[in-house]
Amino acid sequence: MSKTRLVQQGEHLSGIAAQEGFANFHTIWDRPENEELRSSLHRDPHVLFPGDSLFVPDREDREESRATDASHTFQTEIRPLFLRVKLLDINGDPIAGANSNVTIDGAAAPDVASGGDGVVEQRIGRTATTAELTVHLPPADDGPPDPTWKLPVKIGSLNPVTKCSGQQARLNNMGYFAGFSVKDLEQLVWAAEEFMCDQTHARVTARPKLAAPPKEGEDDPATSQPEAETGVLDKAIRDKLKTAHGF
Repeated sequence: MSKTRLVQQGEHLSGIAAQEGFANFHTIWDRPENEELRSSLHRDPHVLFPGDSLFVPDREDREESRATDASHTFQTEIRPLFLRVKLLDINGDPIAGANSNVTIDGAAAPDVASGGDGVVEQRIGRTATTAELTVHLPPADDGPPDPTWKLPVKIGSLNPVTKCSGQQARLNNMGYFAGFSVKDLEQLVWAAEEFMCDQTHARVTARPKLAAPPKEGEDDPATSQPEAETGVLDKAIRDKLKTAHGF
């Protein structure tokens, strides 16, 4: 039967659809009951926030009549899910031709190489939760012969760009240290300033506006107010952060 499901940390819509028995996540996402969630700052169905309320409809049986004395082929559309990681050097330029060993939930996947845009792409299962990339960088003229990076990835754990946690994760991923937790607010503001300086090639004269997360003992917006904004409020910063990070 239909139900309302509260999103947990690390969940995304492809994984939820698979768990609920749906081949296409749009069967859930496009329901009119989920319009408020869809329209909330043009949310990506794969960037949900803990506490988001998601309507899950009933599964519908479908009957097909075919002759019993012949073989028949039935097909269903299952949208593939991809893990994409963009490799950039210290100047923000794409790193092309970097070979990567990939594991998904501890199992080895085919090796891939970054393209000219620096993107490493690997198809993954819809219920995958973790990945690790061992990236073998192209050797520099004056560097070690085989420099490597190990990049752990928590699939589905990136929070929306309106949240402290989502902003910190994006800034940290791009090399701007924004703190370890939502309590590191000064570090988040500093990282946002540095990010905007690099994006605009000019000094930021006004400190970003910040809405702090609740203090210890107060209600947690992750469960009581999932749409409450608790990060840097400046729209220009949020828009550039989302564009630069990719989503």
